Amino acid sequence: MQRQKRFAALPIVALFALVLAACGQTPATTSPAATAVAGSTDTVATMAPAMTMAATDAATMAPAMTMAATDAATMAPAMTIAATDAATMAPAMTSTTAAAAPAAGGPKDKVTLQLKWVAQGQFAGYYAAKEKGFYDAENLDVTLRPGGPDIVPEQVVAGGQAQFGLDWLPSLLSNREQGVPLVNIAQVFQRSGMREISFKDKNINAPTDLKGKKVGVWVGGNEFELYAALAKNNIDKDKDVSIVSQKFDMNAFLGGELDAASAMTFNEYYQVLAAGHKPEEFNVIDFNKEGTAMLEDGIFTTESFLQDAKNKDIAARFLRASFKGWDYCRDNAADCVKIVLKNDASGVMKADAQRWQIDEINKLIYPLPSCAKGIGYMCPDAFKQTADIAQKFGVIKKAPDDKAYTQEIWQMASAKQ
Repeated sequence: MQRQKRFAALPIVALFALVLAACGQTPATTSPAATAVAGSTDTVATMAPAMTMAATDAATMAPAMTMAATDAATMAPAMTIAATDAATMAPAMTSTTAAAAPAAGGPKDKVTLQLKWVAQGQFAGYYAAKEKGFYDAENLDVTLRPGGPDIVPEQVVAGGQAQFGLDWLPSLLSNREQGVPLVNIAQVFQRSGMREISFKDKNINAPTDLKGKKVGVWVGGNEFELYAALAKNNIDKDKDVSIVSQKFDMNAFLGGELDAASAMTFNEYYQVLAAGHKPEEFNVIDFNKEGTAMLEDGIFTTESFLQDAKNKDIAARFLRASFKGWDYCRDNAADCVKIVLKNDASGVMKADAQRWQIDEINKLIYPLPSCAKGIGYMCPDAFKQTADIAQKFGVIKKAPDDKAYTQEIWQMASAKQ
């Protein structure tokens, strides 16, 4: 999973100094191991996990919030816990992967997207947009900047080192409340990839069954979907269950130290299957179904960037090309695996793990929920649910203002396809 650290945004004066330091960081690579998968790491302001899917030694693995997946014949058993059945996904949707007509001539507009972690399936749509020429067709020169354990996307964007960033919505809300004027311009992930899994012999079929159990969760920003599910079922997290700070691997769970453990559909769940287990051995609590899911990867920029009409146009072109990249990976997952591996600077990622990751990430985007008018559309009710949970559990102290997200850039991007 991508590790998420505390949602405490730094004071603005200190923030820029940290940006300079963070920008020089190179994500640590992971060492191979037979059954573990390296995790994507969320940093100080980032939320739940999305670890890289390359095999790694559990002791050195970097976790993920920035909650990220090849040939079905070589994969672990198909996952049944994602929000939608794969059979209802891509085929029914109209592809928009054809490149757009080039924008007006002249030098390309240069922009940078700060990712949450290193190149992996979690970001396949952006790498595909670059590889297949969708950004070029929009007259954009796009740099995809890998993340790492010491890189906070919000700080990088606020400091002007990147025009766009990716992170979970609660992290953006926390930073915004601390005075960092960020705004979500596209909500790419429409569903949460966070789950709580348990072996069937533990008889945990619903949140109510967690009472009296040892429950693992990634604390420090990733725990709120679980806490909200417990509260919704009148379970006191401090008295009725034993909350265990889960490490960013599945060793404690597989070793029987936990009754239930947190797992991202595109990462940790794959890890337990890769360790030799089968889906039918587990019970899974899906926070989307429990009504306590929080929004994950969304694209953001700064309010000041959007004050310039030219920048609004750049942002719209960036979204339009990025959406085409995701549509391409929806319809051409095998090719997107190759694209991701081509951009893996570490060289440790495996094709089967990246295929799994891409397939599961697609399920967080497609099919679009009924509230969404298109890919990247922010559903107001989903925003409110995320904000309400964030406020209830102290991620933010007050309800966010109406400038935390805008549909304007999405509308501009969607007006021309």
